[in-house]
Amino acid sequence: MLMKPMWVVEERKDKTVYRRRCPGASDILTFFFISTCALLFLLVCSILYGTRTENPHIPGLLKEVIPAGRCRCEFSTNFQCDTCLDCASNQAILAANTTEDDLWTFNYRKDKNNYGLDEEQCQSAFPGQYEDIERAVKVRKRWGKVMEQDLSSFDLTKGMVRGMIYDRELYIIETFLVDNVNRQKALASLSALYRSVLAAPPYVDIPNIEFVFSVEDLPAQPTKPMWSLARRVQDHNLWLIPDFGFWSWDMPALGTLDEVANEAVERESVEPWDQKMEKLVWRGKITFAPKLRRALLDAAKGKPWSDVGQLKWTDPNFKEQFLGPVDQCNYMFIAHAEGMSHDTELQHFRSQKQATMMETDDSAGRSYSGSLKYRQLCRSVIVSHKLQWIQHYHYLFRNNGSNQNFVEVERDFSDLSAAMEDLLDHPEKAKRIADNSVQVFRERYLTQAAEACYWRRLIKRWHDVMGFEPKLYKGVEGGASDNGKDGAKRVKREQKRGVRYETFILYEPRIQYEWPKSAAG
Repeated sequence: MLMKPMWVVEERKDKTVYRRRCPGASDILTFFFISTCALLFLLVCSILYGTRTENPHIPGLLKEVIPAGRCRCEFSTNFQCDTCLDCASNQAILAANTTEDDLWTFNYRKDKNNYGLDEEQCQSAFPGQYEDIERAVKVRKRWGKVMEQDLSSFDLTKGMVRGMIYDRELYIIETFLVDNVNRQKALASLSALYRSVLAAPPYVDIPNIEFVFSVEDLPAQPTKPMWSLARRVQDHNLWLIPDFGFWSWDMPALGTLDEVANEAVERESVEPWDQKMEKLVWRGKITFAPKLRRALLDAAKGKPWSDVGQLKWTDPNFKEQFLGPVDQCNYMFIAHAEGMSHDTELQHFRSQKQATMMETDDSAGRSYSGSLKYRQLCRSVIVSHKLQWIQHYHYLFRNNGSNQNFVEVERDFSDLSAAMEDLLDHPEKAKRIADNSVQVFRERYLTQAAEACYWRRLIKRWHDVMGFEPKLYKGVEGGASDNGKDGAKRVKREQKRGVRYETFILYEPRIQYEWPKSAAG
């Protein structure tokens, strides 16, 4: 709609007169329409700039309009698990047989990589680890059993896998993996599940189950019953699994989780607590969860205790800025911010092409951060904002009392300075928190023994809520008739479902991406 001329021209005998015309209602509406469009355009451009730029110095007004995305904290986690921690430190002694010499308690050095603990040993060694599984069971008791049609209703999207355990063997039924990162995450999760089943003692029951899981930070269909790496409080239908980094990750600074733990122990044997730098360290990319991470940078800016900085993948000094997981153990205090896992950030840095791809993905960096488990391998104080995302072992967090194992601050980091000053003023408190963290996480709940126990409990309790029995074979119409003559009635034959894990991992990546469709093409 075009605006009418604002001036009216009158021709008189001796001269031409220009008279201003009063605007009408349509003129006013047009003006407001154009102004609103201009403001919206400016707002969108500002938000895009604020979420994409790596410039740490942007106007305060712009910081206010940056959306929090999936990191908006509608709910934050608040766990009370003193009982769990007390049980872990005073675990029951189990009699393996009749002799006193064979009484068993969990020993970190001896049992940390014992994948074959039985149910009683798992419960004794890792109380509190299964809290979210029991929560999910209670949800299904209210909502009903998981039926075969529930799993078939999934429209498999990015990062999803449908699988089955049958007679203690793992089968892959269907996959939808869009790139190599997706594929590696799925293979890592499948490998950890396979190992837990394979290592189970013969007398431990492994029921037949069928399931769907996603390796995306936030599954596309969170209201349906599936396994997920993390969830929010409102995601009642998601069942938590250990994230892919518990198996391994294909980066030189990482590798298997127990490998990183061993390196942390080795580093701290050379540089013990009293030789650590009395500073708070953090490295990360601020465009992943920009509102949250910029708040951390602002709160730590110019502080004498701060070594908080961002990573710019295009910066020629990137290698000097970068700190691997074990390098962070040189510091007494390590900050944590949700947004994207450290292992995923490293993977995306592997090539600039991948980095560019991820920066154009609005969903990137709006979820949990798997870097927390690596930070908890250090004998350092973890300083974290209130968490919105829950992982399977988070029920063991304690932010106060004698069992305190991390320091919690507000999500805007407004009380970060006060928390740091308290820790620096009370070094004995800081040391106690760091020691508690090592005892609870590095030497207990982040061991591979704990992970294997968790997978087996998940399998057992998932079977308890299933309303059907998985079938290894299904009936399909055969190509031959019952009497061999054309036009006769077609008969049904049995077709095996899925492919064994051992075979699937040998397939070329292009086949693994979208099995079984890719195999037929």
